[in-house]
Amino acid sequence: MKELQKLVGSLNKSGALSGFLGGVAGGGLTNLATSKKGKKVGKKAFKYGALAAVGGLAWKAYQQYSQKSETSQSGQVNREYPPQSAQDTHSANSSGRTFDYTPARMPEQAFTEVVDDNNESGQLLLMRAMIAAAYADGHIDEAERQKIFASVENMALTVTEKAMLFDELRKPMTLSELVNTVPDAQTGIEVYAASVTAIDLQQAASTHYLEALANQLCIPRELVASIHNQLEHK
Repeated sequence: MKELQKLVGSLNKSGALSGFLGGVAGGGLTNLATSKKGKKVGKKAFKYGALAAVGGLAWKAYQQYSQKSETSQSGQVNREYPPQSAQDTHSANSSGRTFDYTPARMPEQAFTEVVDDNNESGQLLLMRAMIAAAYADGHIDEAERQKIFASVENMALTVTEKAMLFDELRKPMTLSELVNTVPDAQTGIEVYAASVTAIDLQQAASTHYLEALANQLCIPRELVASIHNQLEHK
C-alpha cells in the first residue's frame, strides 16, 4: 500500500532511520539514495519509493548470484560480509523452516510482488526489518528515543500512521521474531537487503547482526556478498 511507502519515506526524510538513530542507524536510506555506493539504487528510490528500490536491489543481487553460480566464478565473490558458515541453496534454519535459494529459479516478478502496493504485509515486513536493524547496532537512550518520537509526531502522517510507527519504534522486532515472519526465500533476500540499508556497516554490532540474520534466513554466503556488492558498486 502507498501508505507504507509514505511511512518509510517519512522516516528517511526525518532522519529517524539515519539521523536520530544516529551513530545508531548511520546512513540508512539517505546514504542509499545519495552516497557513491548507492547512486543507481538511489535514483530508483526517488522515482519508485524506497521499498521498491530495495526490491530492485534484491533482484539484481539474486541475478548476480545466479550468474556467478552458472559460470563457476564464486572465487571472485566479495567475502567481507559472509555468514559464518557455508550454506546450501536449500536449507533449514534452527527452527526447522526451509528457504530455497537455488540460482536462477526465482523470477523477477517474485521480488516485485513482495513490495507491490497491494502487498501490505510484504511492505510492512520490510519497514519493520529496517527499524529492527537500525536499533540493532547501538543503544538507544531515553533522550534519543524522545527525539525519534518527536520527529514522528511532526511528520505529515495520519493519526493511524503515526500510531503504527510509534508501535514499531517503541518495540522493534527481535531477530527471531523477524525471521519467523519471513514466508519465502525472495522475501528473505529483501528483508536482508532492507536491513543492510538501515544499519551502520562500520559498527561491529552491525556485522554481527547481519551475520546472524543471514544465517537464520539460510542465505548462501555468495548471495550475501552479492547484496553488499550491489550497494557498494552501483
